[in-house]
Amino acid sequence: MTQNELDLIHAHLSGTIGKEDFAELQSLLRSSAEARSALRDLATVDTKLEKLASGNAVTQNLLNGPSPVVAMKAGKPTRWLAWRPLTAAAAGLVIGLFSASVVFGYVVPLARSLSLLEENFEEAAVIAAKVTLEPGVWRGDHAVVVGAEQEVKPMIGDKMLRFLRSDSQSKARPAGGHIADVYRLIDLRGIRQDYSDGEAVVQASASVNAVPFSEQEKFGCAISLFALDAESLPESASYLGTALESEANAMARSSRTKLDRDPASWQRLTTEMRLPANTEFLVVRLHINQNFESDGSSVFTGSYADDVRVTLTQRSPLP
Repeated sequence: MTQNELDLIHAHLSGTIGKEDFAELQSLLRSSAEARSALRDLATVDTKLEKLASGNAVTQNLLNGPSPVVAMKAGKPTRWLAWRPLTAAAAGLVIGLFSASVVFGYVVPLARSLSLLEENFEEAAVIAAKVTLEPGVWRGDHAVVVGAEQEVKPMIGDKMLRFLRSDSQSKARPAGGHIADVYRLIDLRGIRQDYSDGEAVVQASASVNAVPFSEQEKFGCAISLFALDAESLPESASYLGTALESEANAMARSSRTKLDRDPASWQRLTTEMRLPANTEFLVVRLHINQNFESDGSSVFTGSYADDVRVTLTQRSPLP
């Protein structure tokens, strides 16, 4: 990667990127697997350092030091359920005047991240019907996996999820409504030892996009997390969202993001919560709603989601 490409990533992570540079970054991320890998790794490291900053002077110095110098190689996506240390050294990162060995030695004991879901919809199973949840399958309102279409290109890879209607595909005719949801169930029972102390944090993110739409149309998106034990897992698909909200031991939702009208711009949704020690299942919900100033419709013109990620982060206490 060039220094200019790295500068774009750092400007985005610091919130100082301009509109033209953001468009350039979007183009770079679509065409370069190396750039996407660098963005994911740097975002992970930056987030962890920020959370540690208030409690440790060394970390604060790292955050306030000169811009990072990065030397990274493109690699394959992290395999599902694989622990990886959240360290600057592991990402090939050297910050300011501190050596990689100092950063590595300081950060490794404090945080590590377990990938629970990395979904780019390349081989995703989507059953858009009102049926009960099961691991490995997206369920909910009518949605399909598509390739590039209507001026929208997938954020990563060749596929993305498209919301079609705010009801299930089993309906003979679209019913009234303005909200479409899809859900993914993650079974955590095999890794309970990794969060049994109640100190782990689960984080979720997804990218959303839409075709150009009229001034009268407004779309909002969010990503939600629900932590459940086996007894509180909904048995019926009817009013699934309501059941999850009432039965969850913990839940979190990102702030509602208003979709823009630029199909070249993917917008990012993020949320996180501390995972209760008694959690056995995690449910991820992608949510989109439309709000018309006049009459609404349950049919969505062109709304998409891609690059859904869920990670579990475990930290030991600060010194």
